[in-house]
Amino acid sequence: MLFEKIGIALLMMFLSTIIHALFMIGGNHTLEWRLIRYGPAKGHFGRAVWIWLLTLWMFLAIVIEAWLWALVYLNNAAITETPDLHTAFYFSMVTFTTLGYGDIVLTEQWRTLASIQAANGVIIFGWTTALIFYFIQRIYKKD
Repeated sequence: MLFEKIGIALLMMFLSTIIHALFMIGGNHTLEWRLIRYGPAKGHFGRAVWIWLLTLWMFLAIVIEAWLWALVYLNNAAITETPDLHTAFYFSMVTFTTLGYGDIVLTEQWRTLASIQAANGVIIFGWTTALIFYFIQRIYKKD
């Protein structure tokens, strides 16, 4: 039973990593395309818009990853009692962000899954933060 939990958690971490990597590559390619085609954004407002768009893009990746975790919770009554997709997604986002209100909890045998999701979230948010700083550096780089 322990290996089943670890297996599910590792699969979910793998999927989160793949999704995040694809969004990172997409964001980077879009930024490179923009810089090559039009050159650096002019003025602080233009640069801020690009930073905002890329940040929003990476947040979309996080939301998709949290939805995948929510589907795991929703489709297995042995893990938690989440009556609907909204509740499952809420629990997943609270766990992924490590906020952890505690108003919805996993069954005793599956609590490790939530802690692994929280660790996954810490890694993903750290990665996202690094990417945003990379994007800012590229946007403000003087050629």
